[in-house]
Amino acid sequence: MLIYLADIEAPRDKSRFVQIYETYQGLMFHTAFRLLGQPQDAEDAVHEAFLAIAQNISKISDPMCKKTKAYVVTIVENKAIDQLRRRKRRPTVPLEDWQGIETQPRGESPLADCMLRLPAVERQLLWLKYYQGYELKEIGPMLGLSYDAVTRLHRRAKEQLRELYEKERSR
Repeated sequence: MLIYLADIEAPRDKSRFVQIYETYQGLMFHTAFRLLGQPQDAEDAVHEAFLAIAQNISKISDPMCKKTKAYVVTIVENKAIDQLRRRKRRPTVPLEDWQGIETQPRGESPLADCMLRLPAVERQLLWLKYYQGYELKEIGPMLGLSYDAVTRLHRRAKEQLRELYEKERSR
C-alpha cells in the first residue's frame, strides 16, 4: 500500500485512500478475476486501478458511499478490459515457443527446416517478429539487446534464412 500512498500528499487524502483500499480491495479483485479468469492478471488490474484511484483521490469525498463503490468497480473493470485488449493484440507466448521453433516437427516445410538451422537468438528474433507479431523495439528488451543490435541481427537473420532457403530449393 505504501507505493500508492507515496503519490498522495494530503493526510486527509491518505486516510481516505486507506479506507478505500481496505474496504474495496476484495471486491475489486473479485471483479477483475471474473473478467480475466487469471489471479495474476486480476492482481495486475487491481494494482493499476489503485494507482488510478490514488491519482484521483481528491475527487472522492466519501469513501463509504455507493457512488465511490461504483467508481472503484468501474475503474477496475476498465483496467481489466484494457488487459483483455492487450491480450488480444499480444497473445501470450508459451515458453517453449518463445525459445524458438525447436518444438515444431522437422520436415514440416523447407522453410521450417531452414529456420531450425539458424542460431538460437536469430531464430527467436524471427519467431517473435513474424509469428508473434512483435515490433523490433519490443523484441530488444525480450532478448536483452539494444534497438540497434536487434535491427542488425534482424537483417543478418533474414539474409542467413534467405541463403539457407535458396540452397535448400536448389537441391
